[in-house]
Amino acid sequence: MKIQELRSTLRDSQLIDKDPFSVLQAISNYVNDEESDELARDLVLRALDKRKAFSDYSEILEALTREVGLFPYLDPEELGLRDRIAYELHRPFEEAEFVFHRAQAEVFRRLMDGENVILSAPTSFGKSRIIDSAIESGKFRNMAIVVPTIALIDETRRRLSKFAPHYKVISQLSQKPTDRNLFVFTAERLIAYDDLPPIDFFVIDEFYKIGAIGVDDGSRAVALNQAFYRLNKGGGQFYLLGPSIRAIPEGLETKLPCYFIPTKFATVACDIVNVFEWSNEIAKLVEICKTLDEPTLIFCKSPKRVNEVARALLENELGFESPDMQEPADWVAANYHRDWVYASALKQGIGLHHGRLPRSLGQLSVRSFNSEKLRFLVCTSTLIEGVNTCAKNVIIFDHVINRKKIDFFTFNNVKGRSGRMFEHFIGRVFLFHPPPDDELPFVDFPSITQDATTPDSLLVQIDAEDLTSDSKERMEDVYSQKFISVEIIKKNSTLDPSDQIALAEYFTKIGKASAIELCWTNYPTYAQLKTTVELIWKFFIKKPKNEVFSAAQLILKVWRLKDGASLSSRVLDELQPGKYQAESADEAVERVLGFDRNWAGFEFPRLLSAMSRIQGAVFQQRFGFSGSYFFYAGKVERLFRSPSLIALEEYGLPLEVGEKISQRIKLSDDLDTAIAQIRKINSADLRLSNFESEILEDVKANM
Repeated sequence: MKIQELRSTLRDSQLIDKDPFSVLQAISNYVNDEESDELARDLVLRALDKRKAFSDYSEILEALTREVGLFPYLDPEELGLRDRIAYELHRPFEEAEFVFHRAQAEVFRRLMDGENVILSAPTSFGKSRIIDSAIESGKFRNMAIVVPTIALIDETRRRLSKFAPHYKVISQLSQKPTDRNLFVFTAERLIAYDDLPPIDFFVIDEFYKIGAIGVDDGSRAVALNQAFYRLNKGGGQFYLLGPSIRAIPEGLETKLPCYFIPTKFATVACDIVNVFEWSNEIAKLVEICKTLDEPTLIFCKSPKRVNEVARALLENELGFESPDMQEPADWVAANYHRDWVYASALKQGIGLHHGRLPRSLGQLSVRSFNSEKLRFLVCTSTLIEGVNTCAKNVIIFDHVINRKKIDFFTFNNVKGRSGRMFEHFIGRVFLFHPPPDDELPFVDFPSITQDATTPDSLLVQIDAEDLTSDSKERMEDVYSQKFISVEIIKKNSTLDPSDQIALAEYFTKIGKASAIELCWTNYPTYAQLKTTVELIWKFFIKKPKNEVFSAAQLILKVWRLKDGASLSSRVLDELQPGKYQAESADEAVERVLGFDRNWAGFEFPRLLSAMSRIQGAVFQQRFGFSGSYFFYAGKVERLFRSPSLIALEEYGLPLEVGEKISQRIKLSDDLDTAIAQIRKINSADLRLSNFESEILEDVKANM
């Protein structure tokens, strides 16, 4: 039986029923062919999807399943002695409730033997289960897990909360370490964490981004390289993981040293459906969605596109009326805006996920989708980067991100979200555009290779003894200049040294009166803030970015933040007639949310702190006095609220609910103390709606 005929037969139980033995016999021919390992596993997965049709030959199917290494899919009670022994050898610990598949077992054994491992594997490989088993081994005192997004911090922290009796799980900069710790950080947080103890074992998820120097502003890749350099320099064992990586730079395995394992071992099969012919892509998408009744992810290029797709699904009455989502939708409408598409979509069984959403709402979307309260989840790449879902179908609607075509890695990451181990043996991927060429043969490690593309902002963080001769030559101008110390340049992590030096040089030339205008502490006047922000824009930002188009707009938005206006009232401000009036409620809500997330919550405090260090050093030397912006930077970063409330929002507690709780119970500014307070709260004692109580109980259960 040829492969196409075999796959066609495996789609239809009635065709299998005609001669199930012959079908299994045909599969066994591929299983016994050493050159067809990937194909054999795919066929066995398709047979497992139709397991009932092979009930009279279950022993043969079990034997084929074992032969291709899919041990987790075996029923140990149905195995003979030989197969049962092989099955038990894939259990990580005697008391473990699960077994590894063949490739997982190899990776885990190498890690337990003390080897560094770089793993390239499909999304469905089960890379996280290896992390959990390494923690459970008790071999390591301090472990760090570096994830690509804050959304994945929460998912990882929730998964690791089961280890709380033995480890403290730390995901916020304000938390202090204890004797045994699990640090779950983005790269930016890791390099900003001052109390990091010696790390015995570290993990970098989606590590291929380490080579993405030059993508957008490159700051994420620089931060990831700094995190890797810091952890590797500390001597910790590492486990780097990502999808579809063909090779690493030649000689890297010797320099680090490490063991590179590229594998295509997948635990779900995938059917590709090409949808290249359409005159109206939205109409074609709606047509496809009408045929789907299983959980479906729709990948879009931007939040604006997410909204466009969600409204098209709503207008065509797709999804389903979801009673469980009525109260959450009403709550969102009341607290943000009644016309915001997020709320309307929830009622119709459609979830949204993108980088401008409050983290608590992003988590609500994923949680509701995984519990099948939502039919569709329309998302951007923020969901694709590691967050697990139960999607049977993935529709890759757009093939660009930030106006650039998605690369081979991202495409495979999106594609790999179809299917789910133990839930969907076969996933379906609908492509609206041809896939990208496999144009990235390997992942570079700029902190190790240090070629001409490695930015100065990374090289300056590397110790002199670890720099190549070419890198040392490039750094001569930085080390020889007299305007600002290299120590301060290093503290202003990921910022270009030349920009910092230029600002410091400017400060050496201005007069005392101008300097006094910049020497403020605590809260600035409007004039002081204006002068400061204009310099930040001129030397660091330079051009429109995200939700801010000018220095004047940034000044106004930061200044208004201190007023303490509710989010819904700030949304209404964005809808006021004028030059910058938002075109819709969707745009207005997401402008406010995007500013709070991207600018107030990260970018502005980072740049303000950098400027504070530079002016502090220059003005102290010149005049004997200086300003300090750190207090104000911290206030902006926390949206002028309690620091614990902002941190708890990341745990899934909406700020609006947190503020209700804090009206009844004074929550400590210390996060660990606030967590202890939250755990003791009885939601029945608070004036919360049913939805708010459910949210609170979910947060408590996963702290």
